[in-house]
Amino acid sequence: MTPTERLAIVSKANDAGMPMSEWFRCAAKVAVIRQRLSKEETKHLRTLSGMANNLNQLTKLAHTNGLVSLMADLRRLLTTVEELMERIGRDDR
Repeated sequence: MTPTERLAIVSKANDAGMPMSEWFRCAAKVAVIRQRLSKEETKHLRTLSGMANNLNQLTKLAHTNGLVSLMADLRRLLTTVEELMERIGRDDR
């Protein structure tokens, strides 16, 4: 525990009118532990991040070259996004 963390906890315990050890016990009883992202979820997020970057690049090209020239690229990107969303949905079951 860092000195800053300790100071914050001591302050909270004092505000609650209890010793730090009792505050920890009470806090531990109601704490909600959330699982970190799984490797699969992290992979999906990385994929979505790359897709967002691609979409940004396509938007810049659309402003430069016009939308008609980008329709095939946009359709391919949309298909990829839909496939990823389906995989994510299957992972939730």
